[in-house]
Amino acid sequence: MRVIFDEIKKIFNPKMVFLLIIINILMYFMFIEFSIKYFPNGRPEGDIFRVVTEMRKKYGTHIDNKEFQDFKNIYNEKLKEVNKYIKENKEFKKCNINTYDEFLDQYDKYVLSDDKEGEEFRKLHSKIVFDEGVDLFWEIPERQRIIEDYENKNKNIYRGYVDLNLKRKDRIKEILSSGDETSVFHDMIISNYNELMRYGSIIILLSTVFMISPVFIKDKKNKINYLQYTCKGGRGIFKKKIVAGIIASFIITTAQLTCFFIIYSHNNTYKFLDCSINSIFSSTLFWYDLSFRKYIVITVIAIYMLVLAFSLIAMMISSLVKNYIGLVGFQVPIVIYTFIFILDKIIMNIFSIRDSKYFFEMWYLCIFLIPIILIVIVWRKEKVLDIV
Repeated sequence: MRVIFDEIKKIFNPKMVFLLIIINILMYFMFIEFSIKYFPNGRPEGDIFRVVTEMRKKYGTHIDNKEFQDFKNIYNEKLKEVNKYIKENKEFKKCNINTYDEFLDQYDKYVLSDDKEGEEFRKLHSKIVFDEGVDLFWEIPERQRIIEDYENKNKNIYRGYVDLNLKRKDRIKEILSSGDETSVFHDMIISNYNELMRYGSIIILLSTVFMISPVFIKDKKNKINYLQYTCKGGRGIFKKKIVAGIIASFIITTAQLTCFFIIYSHNNTYKFLDCSINSIFSSTLFWYDLSFRKYIVITVIAIYMLVLAFSLIAMMISSLVKNYIGLVGFQVPIVIYTFIFILDKIIMNIFSIRDSKYFFEMWYLCIFLIPIILIVIVWRKEKVLDIV
């Protein structure tokens, strides 16, 4: 145990820890800060978030037919407000607009065209919607979309799914029969979380590789491995280094995830933790009945499994190569390939019905087993390796 503790101390030497902190701060400002600081990002995202937060507070995790009628009543009250606003505004009268419906008609007719006849309306639209940012003109369209989604939920729940096999259709029918589709959970919440978790996992994996990679190569550089090979107990240090590396990688991951969720809490999405992520207001459905809280827990477990795999691969490469150039040369392609082609598939939208039902289980089984098998092979060679 003492050897393991000493190896962990060597991994967390002050210089490496200082560099790790600097790297993490830089990467936070490059990839994380924007999605935290600007969530919801402008309009109409801010209006959508305000409406769904109001729904969560008033109706709970799901909205039933009676509550939906109340939501429609609020929408009608908003229409009365905007109609009153239009009637009292002289600029609308100049454009012959007396109701919100007439405003929408002119919007469809003039805003997306270069018709000179609509120049005055385009100026009015720009002033009311963008310059003055009147809330009603942003909020009402979003409330209308929510109403349309709810009223057509049996049809709209299939949108976005081109290739629906029997299993996917059965899963969607199961969601509809359970009433889970009436969850007030909105797509923007999970999209923001997935984006943050994507970059968060990149930072965590890079940090792990950065800290764990030198674990064997330092001993080779200082010829300490020659002393270790002279006795049976010395060869056993290989396993202890592996254990120390795994413990250190989990310490790094836990510290970074703690910081991540402290920062993420400022997005104020905690109100939706108990909401089902299988919602008509979300663009993605899932194979399992998951709340947002459970989804977060699953992504955290997935990251720990990735970290375990990456740390084992990093230590395996460190035990095989002779210098830092070789270490970097082997690891860079693996890291780049993972970040470009694999990470999005196994971290974002875990258990989405867009993928086959056991897609993630198979991926993580491979991610878990392959590095362990490789490490066992290297360890067996290490036990009989001669000093050269």
